[in-house]
Amino acid sequence: MRPGVLALALLAAGTASAEDRALLVGIDDYSAIDGAPLLTGAVADVERMSDLLTGPMGFQDDQITRLVDGEATADAIVSALIDRLVGETTAGDRVFLYFAGLGTTLLTGTPALLAHDGDSVLGEIPLSTITDVLAFISDREVHVMIDAGFDGGLPGTRGLAGRATETPLDFDGATGVWMAAGPGQFAWETAGAGVFTAAWIDGLTEATADADSDGALTADELSAHVTERLSDWCDGAGRCLATGRGLAPRFAGAGEAILFERPAAVRPEPGPTPGPILPDDDTPSSFRETVGFVTDLFAPSNDAGLNLSISGGERLAVGDFVTFSVSSERAGALVLLDVDPTGALAQVYPSRLSAEGATRLAPGRALSIPSVLGVNGKPLRIRVTEPAGQGVLLGLFIEGDLPELTALLPAGLDGGTVRNAGQSLFEISQRLLALEADPESDIAWSATYLPYRIEP
Repeated sequence: MRPGVLALALLAAGTASAEDRALLVGIDDYSAIDGAPLLTGAVADVERMSDLLTGPMGFQDDQITRLVDGEATADAIVSALIDRLVGETTAGDRVFLYFAGLGTTLLTGTPALLAHDGDSVLGEIPLSTITDVLAFISDREVHVMIDAGFDGGLPGTRGLAGRATETPLDFDGATGVWMAAGPGQFAWETAGAGVFTAAWIDGLTEATADADSDGALTADELSAHVTERLSDWCDGAGRCLATGRGLAPRFAGAGEAILFERPAAVRPEPGPTPGPILPDDDTPSSFRETVGFVTDLFAPSNDAGLNLSISGGERLAVGDFVTFSVSSERAGALVLLDVDPTGALAQVYPSRLSAEGATRLAPGRALSIPSVLGVNGKPLRIRVTEPAGQGVLLGLFIEGDLPELTALLPAGLDGGTVRNAGQSLFEISQRLLALEADPESDIAWSATYLPYRIEP
């Protein structure tokens, strides 16, 4: 490994040069292999990685080779490695190799990736073959990411039954190597997504891995984020927990290197409570009446320094997908409420699809809403819907556990809307104030709000 080269330097802002190359391989269809677990997310993961490469990583579409299912034979994969990643790059170019599919351990003890034709001996690609190829381009910035395991055979795992193996991370010529699971562990997927890939992309795209919220993401921060996400997922997934093997990714690279730096203008900055909401002339009276409750009852109470932002800003369009980021200076539990343009109240988060413990806030660490995977293991997304007009998000935070906060909310709020938002918010505020005044209670609460507007 070359000293001084930033691990995963491809994540740095900038435009890709003409010779940058990426090979993305995703295989769900292993029907030719007896006993192979049914995969459902590897091909979709290739699309997600492709979006990441052509987005913040700055690759051009024609610089990416995608091989999925029947296209991803061993011959096609190795040929693309040699012809595209080696033959079409020069010194200093970025090279990215991603594989999502089955892995196994050969009888010799060598870990290997299984191509679509993995039922044949030639369909097994030893990792040593890949390292031999990459050794020819040690003067490039080579990055390897493998969402596969080398033991498995269980439903929902990306591996065939083998044995524990110390998978090598010292790929000759590679500047950064990521593996989905440690020795003897299983690489898991949920319906439509690899758990490892989802956590990795989430850490990059939603800034949730930036532990110190300084806008600069390091390899150590991303590694810690992915490790924590996978560990939490395994603890909450009975099938993973039952194996007793745990789940933790493996990374080799420069841990303090900055992988991605967000422009200061888009970083959520802690600051004073937002100013008064000024509804437009066409804003319904029901919403106008609710504004007073939000500003007067909740705005002054923010001792925890609760901060709320919306990806892309506060002007939204119907059909957009949005992500909310919430941070606090103290530890506790969060509920995110929405007052829509008609004055109706709804609970945005947690929802019935949210994973257990998803709304816990750690001091100074941003929480991304929604997180990538829900309780059912499927990816979550929030889409902006009608009605258009002015709305407001309200974050309620308690320095305690979530049940203590949700007990103060209207019954059934997590499954529908309440038409009279003003009355409901007044009742919530009175319950919170009573809790605060109770000498036997040591629970403190905070709140913040953020106005937004939906364009049709």
